[in-house]
Amino acid sequence: MSVSLIMTNFSAGELSPRLGGRVDLAKYSNGLALLDNMYTHPHGGASRRTGLRFIRESVGRELMPGGSLDSTAGWTLGDGWTVAAGNGSCDGTQNDLAVLSRDIGLVEDTVYEIGFTVSGYAAGELAVCAGDGTVSVPVTADGVYTFRSRCGASATVELRADADFIGAVEDLSVRETGPKTRLIPFEFSTEQAYVLAFTDRNMRVFKNGGIVVDADGTPVEVATPYKESDLAGIRFTQSADVMYLVHPEIQPYKLSRTSHVDWSMNIVPFSSAPSDWNSTNGYPSCVTFFEERLCFAASPQKPQTIWMSKSGAYEDFGVSSPVVDDDACTYTLSADQVNAIRWMVSSKKLIMGTSGGEWWLSGGSSADMVTPNSVMVRRETTHGSASLPPVVVGGVMIFLQREGRTVRELSYSFESDGYVAPDLTILAEHLTRTNSILEWAYQQSPDSVIWMVRDDGLMLGLTYLREHEVVGFHKHRTDGKFRSVCTIPGPTQEELWTVVEREVGGISRCYIERMENQFSGESSRDAFFVDSGLSYDQETADTVFTGLDHLEGKTVSVLADGAVRPDVTVINGAITLAAPASVVHAGLPYVSDMKTLRLEGGSMSGGTAQGRMKRISHVTVRLFQSLGLQVGYDGEHLERAPFRTTADLVGGPPSLYSGDYEVKFNRGYDRDGQVHIRQDQPLPLTVLALIPEVSVYS
Repeated sequence: MSVSLIMTNFSAGELSPRLGGRVDLAKYSNGLALLDNMYTHPHGGASRRTGLRFIRESVGRELMPGGSLDSTAGWTLGDGWTVAAGNGSCDGTQNDLAVLSRDIGLVEDTVYEIGFTVSGYAAGELAVCAGDGTVSVPVTADGVYTFRSRCGASATVELRADADFIGAVEDLSVRETGPKTRLIPFEFSTEQAYVLAFTDRNMRVFKNGGIVVDADGTPVEVATPYKESDLAGIRFTQSADVMYLVHPEIQPYKLSRTSHVDWSMNIVPFSSAPSDWNSTNGYPSCVTFFEERLCFAASPQKPQTIWMSKSGAYEDFGVSSPVVDDDACTYTLSADQVNAIRWMVSSKKLIMGTSGGEWWLSGGSSADMVTPNSVMVRRETTHGSASLPPVVVGGVMIFLQREGRTVRELSYSFESDGYVAPDLTILAEHLTRTNSILEWAYQQSPDSVIWMVRDDGLMLGLTYLREHEVVGFHKHRTDGKFRSVCTIPGPTQEELWTVVEREVGGISRCYIERMENQFSGESSRDAFFVDSGLSYDQETADTVFTGLDHLEGKTVSVLADGAVRPDVTVINGAITLAAPASVVHAGLPYVSDMKTLRLEGGSMSGGTAQGRMKRISHVTVRLFQSLGLQVGYDGEHLERAPFRTTADLVGGPPSLYSGDYEVKFNRGYDRDGQVHIRQDQPLPLTVLALIPEVSVYS
């Protein structure tokens, strides 16, 4: 006799394999063995994550000095070459290969993008390369050119003219490709929210799904003091249009925004700056605002010290004589061991995470403000914190334990009359057992998800809504590695921006991509479920779509007018479809999987169903706005469910399906009884419930 079981929700997310026997656990019935490229909603269902929309490739700062072609200074000139008045020209008097080179400190085996303009071309061939490395295709005409070269042993950029070349080179530029990139949000309001992309000594600005450019169409760039190795250590806090940035080896800076295209980075002009801050002792590594004071903490020489500015005067650390309440104040934690401060968060109290525990700081009593003569400090827990600043969800701080692999929530407990920090990863410890978390960002809407970048390039998600006891992990992968993540407010929901390292044409590149807004529609026409993808919406149907140079040579998935088309290869930055279409989404494919734990229930003789032979005859999948799933008992044995009906228009895509969809199982008895669901097409999938029909052999 068979019995219908039901999984009503998946709010527990992916559970650790070590919980395979804990059928007594309340979350077992809501958990999954696998949740890959899917996420759980706070209200219970599980959806396929939307795709990543390509914004722009991240490139390094300009390495050629300004006015480099104005004189011969710094250049090594081969026969026939002259450098003056903004160009390097070759007059054809050379008898052999003539090289114009300059040492700009290029790094061996790094790929550089070299751009230049050729004018006055008369004859011969010109090529460029970085450090005697990969040589470009020869240039034989006037025009604007861009080539990529993998740098050889030399640190020079070289222009190579053959014996016949006559012409001039202008506007020479050299930039590193695939640089380490850190994303930082800059939020003034929902209308003025930016993503700042920091690379080696440089910063670019993004907004409204694109890069910010000046009146000439040139991307806005700001020089910064942060080398590539410094990026991970940057900490920041913001007040209106000013952001304060700190790093333990660099004096504090502030980034100011005057308009969309007017940004400046300057050393903070402190009044009476603490004498402890200098190039010998180092500078503070943490910063935040608390009670109208700008607070710094943890320099290399004084890791337990907090410096607070005057009240209402963020850049003034002066002290009066005699001392008054609004003066700047300094406090050093006292403990039985070194408790280096790792982060600070402003709440009713100043919450601090240290290497040895979690502390708070406030005034002399709960109603008092902090003053130089009235400070109270207490340690609450002893877990120890990693240097990654926590994310704040409501009144709860989610922080990373000091080894970087355990996620905890720090919240006030009325029962203990203090703060407690339970482990959130205990049920999904396999996701961080051997890998640490490097970055994270909180996306409040639409589903309250914390996105985390793991050190191996995988991205984890945590759907978190404590008031409804929703704590569910999920993992996400793409054709490449996630390297950075941040969120900013958007028009309809918060936007998730990422840096993804992808290999294209044998070259590692860093792409800035934005996760598409959560899908909600009545037609698959607007479904965007491809990575590093682009969309085309045009009045006249066509078969050729360009602009995909960033995926040159890659095989991409295509959704055209709501229908899945065969995969195609990008050639010369374009794809060609077999039939014309108007609305097209094209990008890298990805696979979404969910798999249940071993089913419990259905035993007619009482006791447990675990370990018994059982058979699933069919499963009813309750869907919402979905199309094109596969169902089976494991990843190797899946059957594609057909959705087209006689009501669908001939030549058009099937309608999105909401309701119960029954799928037959082509398998006999086994001891596991698991259901595997997959979506490998660029289409939406939301599973609200699973209802398997199970027979347990007694």
